[in-house]
Amino acid sequence: MRVLTVENTRKVEQIANENGISYLQLMENAGSYCARIIRQTFDNTNKRNVLIVCGKGKNGGDGLVIARKLSEYGYNPTVMMTMGLPADEESSEMLSRIRALGITVVYYDDTTDKYFDNAQIIVDCIFGVGFKGEPNETVSELFEKINSASASVISIDVPSGLEGNSGKLTSSHVKADMTIAVLVLKPVHVLKPSIESCGKVVVAPIGIPEKCFEQVENTLFTVSEDEVKAFFKERDYDSHKGTFGTVLVVGGSYEMPNAVYFASQGAVNSGAGLVKAAFPAVSYSAIAPKTYEQILVPLESNKKGRISQNAIRRLETELLKCSCVLVGCGMGNDEDTKAVVEYIICNSKVPIILDADGINCLKNNIDIIDSAHAPVILTPHPKEMSRIAGVGVESIQENRGAVVKSFTRAHKSILVLKGASTLVGSSEYEDIYVNNTGNPGMATGGSGDVLGGIIASFIAQGVDPFKSAIAGVKIHGTVGDKVTEKYSMMGNIPTLMLAELPKILSKFE
Repeated sequence: MRVLTVENTRKVEQIANENGISYLQLMENAGSYCARIIRQTFDNTNKRNVLIVCGKGKNGGDGLVIARKLSEYGYNPTVMMTMGLPADEESSEMLSRIRALGITVVYYDDTTDKYFDNAQIIVDCIFGVGFKGEPNETVSELFEKINSASASVISIDVPSGLEGNSGKLTSSHVKADMTIAVLVLKPVHVLKPSIESCGKVVVAPIGIPEKCFEQVENTLFTVSEDEVKAFFKERDYDSHKGTFGTVLVVGGSYEMPNAVYFASQGAVNSGAGLVKAAFPAVSYSAIAPKTYEQILVPLESNKKGRISQNAIRRLETELLKCSCVLVGCGMGNDEDTKAVVEYIICNSKVPIILDADGINCLKNNIDIIDSAHAPVILTPHPKEMSRIAGVGVESIQENRGAVVKSFTRAHKSILVLKGASTLVGSSEYEDIYVNNTGNPGMATGGSGDVLGGIIASFIAQGVDPFKSAIAGVKIHGTVGDKVTEKYSMMGNIPTLMLAELPKILSKFE
């Protein structure tokens, strides 16, 4: 599903207006669709007293249409104007229409608290997606009255007080049970942590033809479970282990032996036909007892307990037998591991996933990925991204979408920028996908290793590398959400994620 910035949303509406759909008609359509969604949500309940809290802008105008339509549906709407009369022509017209119908209109002051107490549904239409900055004291008090009311809260387009183009939380804002995004999703609806204050997000189309979107660049996309499910083919009955590919995981070290276990087990548990774990032989006693399904490939170790570059000859043979190679998990960063990573990049004929130290080893030589003969997927967290992009972590976090676009335009690659609302971009496509699953409990050692294994498994099974990255991120986050739901956020560990992974995959078969 497309996600547009506030500016591009307004441009689409402008194009529609220039093509004969007036702004007044767009407001009528928006309010009508929103009212229909509210009706569908509450018709099977006894909630009929609705307080529509309106600002003076066009978001408030949408609320005035909602009041009129809900009245037609048999609800008892009261409109509360919080900032005086509407400021635009369309909203002024909608206010005249509801007054003509005798719908109650009140103006917000200290005497209107009873309306919050009596409301069973509060519709928040105070500020739209163009809000910026921090609310003042008076507005913050209004938000608190909405948040503390016993009513169900429905925000129109955006919970008031949040910025449409950002995932940031302001000091004070409406916390909605449901947000009805008008026309399309905006960044606030899909980025974290703002998504948590949106509640359930529903999109209200407002009758703008698809041709009006053609002149506007889409910023982000989200994918649903059904869309991800379509990435996978149904398994034939005469399949064998070779049908679903071979994953080669290269990583681990004396200090971090379990990284290669988590990665390889992630590949096993997500359906790869064969999984090989290649690691320094010095870690054999730590890795072997728990790797039941994997084929073990112990490699020559250096003095630091990491893979020696003398192991390249063995890796040369293994690269010829695999469908995908994941390199870097727990590998360590020294001259030996750097040589191994660079060899794999320059010689692999199958897709390469670079994670953790596979990325860190390239901080002074990132251009080498342009020499690869096969697709390269990088899965950095913000600090790793900072190392290869040459900019600070804070800058990475403030401009995540721009960073993904800039990097993939500069380098032939697929980039998975991890973190809250993980982004996936590719040098072959303009689209950037944002993930709306996952939670802070997944911020623990080994979680990223599991993700790398899942992506590698999907590639080995024949899914396009870009789609594999999108699906891997979506499913990995879904698994993390399930573990948090079943156990706790603080107890969300890779071992539990691996246990839940096969169960979650049933949704996508």
